[in-house]
Amino acid sequence: MNSEKKMIACSILALIIGVSSVVPLVFLMSATAKAETSDESWFSIDMPYAYYIATEGPLANPPVEFPWYSEMNETNSVSVKHTIFTNTTLIVDPKTEDVDGRVEYYIIEVKSDKQLIETIYWYVGTNANSSFRFDGLLDTIHFMRDDWFDTDLFHKVSNKGFIRYNWTVGFSDLGGDRGSGTASAIGTPDTKYHGGGTVDTFSALREAETLTITLYRKGWTTFTGNSTIFTSANNEIVDQIQLEKYGDGLLYNDMIPEDELPTIDLWNPPRG
Repeated sequence: MNSEKKMIACSILALIIGVSSVVPLVFLMSATAKAETSDESWFSIDMPYAYYIATEGPLANPPVEFPWYSEMNETNSVSVKHTIFTNTTLIVDPKTEDVDGRVEYYIIEVKSDKQLIETIYWYVGTNANSSFRFDGLLDTIHFMRDDWFDTDLFHKVSNKGFIRYNWTVGFSDLGGDRGSGTASAIGTPDTKYHGGGTVDTFSALREAETLTITLYRKGWTTFTGNSTIFTSANNEIVDQIQLEKYGDGLLYNDMIPEDELPTIDLWNPPRG
C-alpha cells in the first residue's frame, strides 16, 4: 500500500493547526528533513473476536460517582456493552528504519444493517531507537486535516490504544477495546444519559440482525530527531468482520473454541 502524501514539521513541540499552517512547513522544510521512512505500515492487524449486547436494566457495577444509579431497575434503564479484540503484529523491523519511533492511527467503525452504531479511535505505536520515549510527547502534537486524520481525536478525546517499547518483529499483541454504558430517565439532565448515546445505541442493537465492524488505517506520525512526519494511509481497510446473533447479543468469534462459548463471560473472554 503506497501512502498518498507526507507532511513534515521541524519541531515536535510546534502546534500544527489545519492545512494553512501545515503546507508552508512542508514547502520550506521537506528538503532538510532527515527521515527516510518506509511508505508501508509497520503493523498487520486483524479482529479475531467481537461481542455487543444490549440489555434492559443498569450495569452490574454502576459508577459510585452517580448515586442515583441505585434507583435504576429493569424498567427505567438500559445498558450496552462491547468487546473488540485486535491482534496486532509488527511486520517491519523498526531498527532498519532511520527514525526514532512511530504511532499509527486506526478507526474502528461499527454499523448495524440499518445504521452507524459507533466509531472508535484507536492507535498503536513503538520505538525504533531503544532510547526514544513517547512519554508526554503525544500530548504535545496537534495535526488535523479533514481528509487525513486529527491526532487530537486519538490522543486527547478517545485515548484508546497502546505503545509497546522495543517490539520484536513478528511478535503479536492481543489487545483491543472494551466499553459499557447505562442510560436512564433518572438523574439531572446533565447526567441521566451516562455512556454517551446509550439509549439510541440500545435501540439500534436490539433491532440489528447483524453488525459489521470495519478497521480503517488512517495514517501515521513518524518521529526522528526534531522532525515529525505525518503520512496518510488513504483510509485503507485493514480488516472487516460480521457479527451474528448469539444468545442475547451479537458475536464474531475466531478466538475461543466453540464448545467453550456457553461457559465464559462473552464480554470478558479468556485470551488464551
